[in-house]
This record gives sequence, C-alpha cells and structure tokens, in this order.
Amino acid sequence: MIEEEAVVTQLEANQAWIKRLHIGGCSGCLQQTTCGTSVLSKLLPKREFAVDNDMALKVGDKVTVAVDDSQLLFSSFLLYLLPLLVMFIAVIATIKLFPTAFVEYWLPVIAIFALLFSFYLIHRIQAVLVMYFCSKPQIVAKTD
Repeated sequence: MIEEEAVVTQLEANQAWIKRLHIGGCSGCLQQTTCGTSVLSKLLPKREFAVDNDMALKVGDKVTVAVDDSQLLFSSFLLYLLPLLVMFIAVIATIKLFPTAFVEYWLPVIAIFALLFSFYLIHRIQAVLVMYFCSKPQIVAKTD
C-alpha cells in the first residue's frame, strides 16, 4: 500500500473530501528548476477528492490515505498506453480505408487528432476509469 497524509476539507453523507498535506519531494530536489514535474506541480492547483468514509471524522482532521499498489501497473497501462494504441489503430484504419494520396497528406493530422481525442476521452471519463479499473484511495487511519 502507498500511503499519504491528507486533511479532511468537507464531509458529505458517506464521503469525506480530502486534500494532500505534502506536495511531494520537489521542494528538496536540486533539479526542480529544469524538471517538468516540478513545473507542473507549481502550475496545477492542489486537488481535493472524495473518498469513502466509515470513520467519525470532522473537517480539519488529519488522516492517512492508502492506495493499493498492485493496481498501479494496470492504471499506468490504461492512462499511458491506451492513447498510443488508439493512435496506432487510427493510423492503420486510415491506411487501409483511404487512397494513398489522402493518406500521404492527412496521416500525421489524423494520428495527432486520435491521440488528443483519446486524452480528452480519458479526461472526461476519469472518474469512471478510476472507480472501475483502478484502485480507489481509502482512509486507513486518523492521525493526530
């Protein structure tokens, strides 16, 4: 299990909205001025998300959240390889279905469009993908 500390920001029926306390190791890294990950972590807002709650929690409580690491490989495949597979399928379908003159001119555009469209679809159905295919985070303990 991969564990992270978080704080409860709001409570709903059987769910607690949590936000990470620590943003990661970027602040201690010597490469943060040239690293894309640290640049993205500075630009993107800190996200809150809902997790199932069966504990007696209050807003402001610190909790330990865990994710089952056995699902990480499958999640990585789904989020990184799936768009590439969609792009390759679109390229192969274009080559098989259209004349050579059309393919020579439009193939790069179709490949990039298929890749971007698959990224868009994954973004739009992200909650469903996480719920059914990836391991959901769980609150495992309340910390002081």
